[in-house]
Amino acid sequence: MATMTKDVHVGLHAAVCEEAELQGSISFGAQVIVHPNAAVVALTAPVTIGDRSILEDHVRIEHADATQLGENSAVVMQIGSDNLFESGCVIRSTSIGNGNWFEPKAETHAGSVIGNGCLIGSGVVIARNEVIPDNTIVVCIQDAADGMARRVTRAQKDYLLKARETLTQKYVDTFLDTKSPYALAKNHRLLPVFPQP
Repeated sequence: MATMTKDVHVGLHAAVCEEAELQGSISFGAQVIVHPNAAVVALTAPVTIGDRSILEDHVRIEHADATQLGENSAVVMQIGSDNLFESGCVIRSTSIGNGNWFEPKAETHAGSVIGNGCLIGSGVVIARNEVIPDNTIVVCIQDAADGMARRVTRAQKDYLLKARETLTQKYVDTFLDTKSPYALAKNHRLLPVFPQP
């Protein structure tokens, strides 16, 4: 079993694996999925994760320490609903909206703010205090001329929003439905549901 503190609230029909590392004051919404080896660290201030958000293995969501945030260190790290965090993401944003997709190994630094409906591509690093507006795609591509990776930002596409919605629903069906052979409850010990008071 991984590290866990006692101030963790799990919403209805959520699946939070005991093998996840959970430290500090954390609140998970309904139908949240937290895979083994994911980590949520809230030692500076609370972290709140909205309904139907999915944390794959080796995702690390960490409220930055006081030296990184300064006067904002007591601010709750607020993560909205319907967010997908794929393997290896490191998330330290102060605020994340709804319906975002963080591809593998995406990283956000302390104080950054992610709007709604964004896609943060594999290996992209969102800088400290950077603000990503609603419906933005940020990806890295390799320049054919010099082989160097460069960051590209553009408007979100409707088909990508639909793809994220479809993928999120597939995750919910696969990992929460007790009839599924891959249901987390069949393969892992889950934390009990403790809704917020």
